[in-house]
Amino acid sequence: MRLPVTILVAVATAFIALDATVAAAQAAKGLVRVEVTDSSGGRLRGVTVVATGVDGRVLATASTDRTGVCVFRTLPAGPVMLRFQLEGFGGVLVGVTVESGAELRVAQPLELAPFTETVDVRGAAPVAEPRPVPPAPVAAPSRAPLLKPVPLHARDAVCGPAKPGAAAESLGTIRSNRFVAEGGLYTMGAQVIIDGGMLNGLEVGQNLVVRHYFRVRGLAPTDTMGEHSAGLVQIVAISERSSIAEVIYACDELRKGDFLASFNPEPIRPPDPPGVPDFRDAARILFADEGQILGAPRRLMVIDRGSEHGVRVGQRMTLFRRQGRGGRSPEITGDAIVVSVRIDSATIRIERVNDAIASGDFAAPQIPAPAASR
Repeated sequence: MRLPVTILVAVATAFIALDATVAAAQAAKGLVRVEVTDSSGGRLRGVTVVATGVDGRVLATASTDRTGVCVFRTLPAGPVMLRFQLEGFGGVLVGVTVESGAELRVAQPLELAPFTETVDVRGAAPVAEPRPVPPAPVAAPSRAPLLKPVPLHARDAVCGPAKPGAAAESLGTIRSNRFVAEGGLYTMGAQVIIDGGMLNGLEVGQNLVVRHYFRVRGLAPTDTMGEHSAGLVQIVAISERSSIAEVIYACDELRKGDFLASFNPEPIRPPDPPGVPDFRDAARILFADEGQILGAPRRLMVIDRGSEHGVRVGQRMTLFRRQGRGGRSPEITGDAIVVSVRIDSATIRIERVNDAIASGDFAAPQIPAPAASR
């Protein structure tokens, strides 16, 4: 029996779609080949390697064979943390980036764990004149407790984009992970080495925001820059020119070379009650966060007005674009709330949209609705 042509075409189309789906799923995975050695270059067998996402979720676990090699064949593309564990050796955490459909090779040496031994000596000790004991150097433990609580604040008041200030503040930069020579991703609980110490005005227990600049896409002039806050760290040990900080939380990726700034959190404030938009006093939307162009619910964007214009945290904004002759008629596209404020700019969080929000759109502050006439 011969099938109609339309059925054959439908079946062929279904197989093509299935092949495309399988190919897309495979393309979203990557292969990581890990080789582990000791400090002398000898291959280490039986090393447990745990692959986790940046959120701490375990993705896969493997052990090295007699050649010191293990392979992860289907890790999801993107940032992945590899934790190495073997009894008698110090643990190591390494950050890597898995690429879709590609093979990544990781060669990791392990160092012997520090060995301590207690010797019990009995007998009469000779009497000697006491000598002054020099002070021991101060060093942070591998997991130092937080010395000061972090002030209560809204997370969006720290994480996200902002307009760079006229005078950039930098109290130091991230040099590397404390226990890993090279690892590009620093997650909550990691300790990082900072190029900056007491001479930079830092002190133990101080909380600092981690920031970096990014180039804003789709705007003129082409050298327009934004500032992104990637997380929060606390100083746990310090010297004159360097210090060790622990990551309190990571908004996303903290990177080598990110700079540190003072932590001045906006307090948590309830949003204002809804009002009516004052279109005559509107701010212009400058840009979205790093890697984003359009605004959507829960995304953060930057406007060109700040505290000097009366903008404040918790204030509601009506988002709109101008249309009609002379751009006088407003087309409402959504709502937002102000989450952080600087002198000449502010960051808003998109709450609702009727259409995508773009650079050049406007944000009108909402004012109390006039009382109904009696």
